Amino acid sequence: MRRAESRPVNFLLVLLAGALTLSLVLNGFLLYSRPEPLDYSEQQETETDLRLTQRLLAHCQASHQQQDSLLMALRAQNAASATATQ
Repeated sequence: MRRAESRPVNFLLVLLAGALTLSLVLNGFLLYSRPEPLDYSEQQETETDLRLTQRLLAHCQASHQQQDSLLMALRAQNAASATATQ
């Protein structure tokens, strides 16, 4: 009986060891594979797109800050006129 019980355990151990080995090999391949170098023109286009996006974001942030400050000024003006009428 002992021999019959050890066969499934041995099979499971071999299966587990194989899965771990395969996992280690695949993870090592994915972690240490180096991407091919970018073409200089592609890299330049990417940097240009990044700069344009940064400028647009800065413009958008400035616009929203201006809108926020105008809203705060309107609220302060409304609060001042409300206290003056009381």
